[in-house]
Parts: sequence; structure tokens; C-alpha cells
Amino acid sequence: MKCIPFLISLCFGVYVFAQNPDAALQSKLDIFNSKVQQTEKGERLRWMDSLTTTIYDTNFYSNPKFKYDSIAKQTIKHAIALDSVSKAAEHVANLIWYKNAIVREPNEGILLFNTYINDFKTIDSNHTLARLYLYLGESYKMIGNVDNTLACYSKVKDYSLKSGNDNYLGLANLYMGQQQGRIGEFSQASLSYKSAIGLFIKIKDTFQIISTKNSLANLYSQNVFHEEAIKERDETIELSKKFSKSRNLPLFYSNISEDYNQLGNRVKQIEYLKLSIDVLDKNSKDRYWSIDKIKSLTGLTNAYVDSDSLDLAEQNFKVLEALYIKDKNPQNRLNYANAKKTLAYAKGNYKEALKYGKVYLELQTERKSIYGIMNAEQSLSEVYSALGETTNSNIHLLNHYQIKDSISSVQNVKSLAYYQTLYETEKRDLKIENQNASIGLLNLQNKNKTQLLIFGSLGLLVLFGAIMFYRSFVNTKKRAIAQQIFSQELIKTQEQERTRIAKDLHDGVGQQITLLKMKAQNTKQTELSSLAHTALEEVRSISRDLYPVTLAKLGLTDSIEQLLLELDEETDMFVSVEIDDVNTNFDETESLNFYRFIQESVNNVLKHAKAKTLIVNILKQSDGIKILIKDNGEGFEVSDKITQNSLGLKTMAERIAMLKGSFAIKSKRTEGTSILVQIPV
Repeated sequence: MKCIPFLISLCFGVYVFAQNPDAALQSKLDIFNSKVQQTEKGERLRWMDSLTTTIYDTNFYSNPKFKYDSIAKQTIKHAIALDSVSKAAEHVANLIWYKNAIVREPNEGILLFNTYINDFKTIDSNHTLARLYLYLGESYKMIGNVDNTLACYSKVKDYSLKSGNDNYLGLANLYMGQQQGRIGEFSQASLSYKSAIGLFIKIKDTFQIISTKNSLANLYSQNVFHEEAIKERDETIELSKKFSKSRNLPLFYSNISEDYNQLGNRVKQIEYLKLSIDVLDKNSKDRYWSIDKIKSLTGLTNAYVDSDSLDLAEQNFKVLEALYIKDKNPQNRLNYANAKKTLAYAKGNYKEALKYGKVYLELQTERKSIYGIMNAEQSLSEVYSALGETTNSNIHLLNHYQIKDSISSVQNVKSLAYYQTLYETEKRDLKIENQNASIGLLNLQNKNKTQLLIFGSLGLLVLFGAIMFYRSFVNTKKRAIAQQIFSQELIKTQEQERTRIAKDLHDGVGQQITLLKMKAQNTKQTELSSLAHTALEEVRSISRDLYPVTLAKLGLTDSIEQLLLELDEETDMFVSVEIDDVNTNFDETESLNFYRFIQESVNNVLKHAKAKTLIVNILKQSDGIKILIKDNGEGFEVSDKITQNSLGLKTMAERIAMLKGSFAIKSKRTEGTSILVQIPV
């Protein structure tokens, strides 16, 4: 213990004699330092705590001459020695934040926490623990350890709930949402952000509401939910205006303009870019003014080019170029190259467009921006095509589609996960609602039972029974309707996704393989050309299965005939077909459902029936369209359990229900199967 005064004096020596422009504060710190050296144990800890806290609270930690790091560590050690663990934890949290935000050494913050982790087990302050793990999570985030980052934020949520601290709970949800978004857990990130917004609204923290809404909007935008992103950005902008938080308005305007750009709304895109520039011009002393304004001018130049307003594009570019000459930092260079290549291409100056297109690709590659690289590759493909260099154009186009397909696949998975989570959340809420209704119903039953016992009225019992029967009937009907609507919407969404994937396969992958095949043929690589041809046929086959292009080309009747003709040619089964012309009876969506029903019915025969003969009759009669699909296969025992558990049969029934028709199956073991359908017209 005798060495402590020496150590403290050594640590504080540099600080005591440091010149401080604030004489009053310097005098205060001198007194604290003197008291530290003159006292012992608990009293010394109080003075050390005051000294360390004063430096931290007055932001003098950022000045090396105050030796905040050394002073804080001595305070922590003395607090641990006196078994004042909560006080030590407070300063450890502050020091971890200092390591993260000021000296940018997160590993030192983690090491500091691990040094005292055993001591922290005795802390009974949930508020202190929440703050400690909040800053530790930031350390793990800075070194890229996602698992530990999320684990820390989970602890923050637990301790915040126990302490009732909505601020830390909101921050934990916000930071957790940011991490979840980075690792592709889109739906979870969305829910975390929404929880954070609710908490910040509760404590009226406008700054964090704006910050979280902006993060949520960015998440929506990155995953192609541009309309949802615009809604969040509009609310964020209104909040920023209302509470005079105008610093980030140019960024918000720029971001919402990009969402409108992705939606193809040039008018709105240009409107918001102009608003961004107007706000920037009013805050021209901001240190990021040049970067932000050049970014907005770049967007505006490109938007005018896309709108065929070359004169306005050139006017904006001149302003941009003048700013760029004064400040050629890397970010400005990127935006300048972007605008330059776009304007040069629009004016027909393809060599200049090629020069700056290459610069733009190089800069985006350095930044490892997937979207930027994808757009740069597309631009270079267009320039090379204009220059007549087909090979180079195809190479860059192939690169563009490879990235685009990769991004599209990831986005599809995220979108599916998002909607699945929403469905599960709604299902959970519905379950809770039903449980509450059951509890209410039980209470009502008990009440009526008591009344019946008191009054002995058989009439009331009958009335009650009638009411309950009616309610049960209505609720059952509502649930059936809701289930039917959900199933039909699911089928519609499935068809839309099939159509989109089919088009992506045809336009994206198919085009790439075609280019590969052409290149192989040009270089006389016969084997590679043959493999490419086989792959192309497989892609086309998959695409046709996903969406029958013959529907648009041949119509419903001929498409079904072709489907059955191919079946007759490709299998040993005898197929008998009788089809009346039903093209005029259905719109595009109905035709697709009709075709899918026939397709799924026939596929079931192929997969399960082991039939030798298949009869398909589609007859147009006075009372509607009648469909008979009959086989002489193995058959099965039809029961409610089978029809309810079979997803294929349920889907077929839903498709007929969407056509307002009736659907029936007749089948027995060894006697084949008949499907009967009646559709009114």
C-alpha cells in the first residue's frame, strides 16, 4: 500500500503541471489531486473518483497531457482494492468508451473488461451492467466479432429491462438492428429497429428516433422495399424540420431521391436533390459541405441526363466541376468520375466516357462497393458497345449480370424471411387474441351457469346455446374465409415470384450462357460450346416450368393441348384429349390458374398413379365449363384427412376456388382416379 502514493504521483505528475487555459478548472483539478495524495482508502477513492469523473465529464480525456487513461486505471484498481466494484465498473465503462471512440483501440477495451470480469460478477446495479455491456458491444463491433457483439447487446437488453432503463434498451435494439442488417438477418433487424423507435418515442428522444428511422429506411432501401423506405424517410424529414435537426437533412433528401430513382420517378428524384442542395447552400460552413454538395450535384446531373435535359445536366456539372477543382478528396473524385462518364456518354463522347468509366470502376473496386461495381460494369458495357467493341462490351455485361444475379438472390431470400417473420408475428398475435377470447368466453359461460343455477331458466339456457352456436358458426366461417384468402394470396405471390425468377433466368443467366456459348464457338472450343448449349437448354426448361410462356403466345386452349401432346410423346402412357376453346372465358390470371390446375393434375398422375391411360376432357357447356381428368392407375382411398394434409390437393382446390368453381375427387384402390371440376361462366 505504501507504493500507491508514489504511483499516483507519477501518473498525476504530468497532469498537475500541464498548462490549462481554463484557470478555474485547473484550480479545481489541483485541489482534487492534492486531496488524493493526502488521504487514504475510502476518502481517497472519493477524491480519485471526482478527479477522474471531472476530466471525463469536461471532455479533457481527449487531450493526452491529462493522462486520462492512466488516472482512470489507478482509480479502477483502488476501487477494486476497496471492494467498491460498482464504482470500478463505472470507470471501466467510461474507459472502454474512451478506447473505442478516442484512441480507436477496441482490443484494449476488451482486455480491460476481461481483466475485471470476475469482479463484475458481484455487481448488483443493473444500470451499471447495461452501460458496461453497451460499450463492450461497441468494442466487439469495431473488430468485426458479430457473435460477441450481439451477445453483449442481448445482455444490455436484459439488464435494461431489469433496471427499467428505456434509453439503454432502445440503444441496444438500435445497435442490434444495425448488426442484424449487416449479417443479412433483415426481418430481425426490422423488428429491432421498430422496438427501438417505440422506446425512443416513449422517452421523447427525438435525435435517436430520427437516427433509428433513418437506419430502418436504409434497411428497406437496400432490400428493394423502396416505397416503405420513402415512407420512413418522409417521417424522418418531418421530424428533423420540426425539431430543428437540419444537419442531416441533405443526406435524408439525397437518400430519398435515390429511392425515387430506383422506382423510376425522375420528377421526385430531381425535386429532392434540389432540396438537398438548397439546405447545403444555407449551411455552407459545414466541414462536409463540399462532399455532400458534390454528391447531390452528381445525382442531379445524372437525373437530368436520364430525363433528356442535357442543358440542365451541363449547367449542374459546371458547378460540380468548379467545386471539385478546389477539393479533390477521394469521395469527390468518385462522384466527379460518375457524373463525367454519364454526361460524356450522353453527349456521344465515348472515349472520354470510357476513360472516366474505368476510373469509376477502379474507385468502386477500392471501396468494395458491390452496387457501385455492378453499375460501373454496366456503364462500361454500354460505352464499349457504342464504340463497336462487342467482345469488351460482352465481358463487362457478363460481370454486371453476375453481380446482379448474386444480389437478386440475396434480396429474394431476405424478402422471403421478412414476410415470413411478419406472418409468424401476425399468427402469434392472432393466437393470443384467440386465447383472450377463450378466457372471455369461459367467464361468460361461468356467469351464465351461475345465472341458470339461480333462476333455473331452461329458456335462458336454450337462448345461450343458440347464441353460442351462432357465434361459433360465424367465427368458423370467418376463419374459413380468412384461410381461403390467405391461401389464394399465397398462390398469387408464388406465381409472381415464379414469373420473376423465370424472367431473371431467361434474361440474366440465359443471356450469360448464350454469351459463353458464342465465345466458345468463336474460339472453336467445341466441348465448351456443347456444355454451354446443354446448360442453356436446361435453364430454358426450368424457366418454362416456372412460367409457361406458351400462354402468352398460343393462348390457354393451345397451351394445354401442347402440354398434353408433349406428355403423350415423352411417356409410354396413352393420352386421350378433348378440349373446347376456352380462351375467351378467362383473363390472364385466371388462365394461369386454369393451366396450373391441369399441369398439377397431370403431374400427380405421372408421379403417383402408375397409369397406362389418361383422359383429359375440357368441355364448354351451357351451365359452365366441365373438366374431367381420369386415369386407370393405382388410385387411393379418399378421406378428409388425406385431402387436408396433401398440400398439392389443397393447392389444386384453391386454384379452382379462385375460378369460383367446384372441385371433387373420386378414387379407390386399383380402380384409378377421377377429378371432376365445374366452373361457371
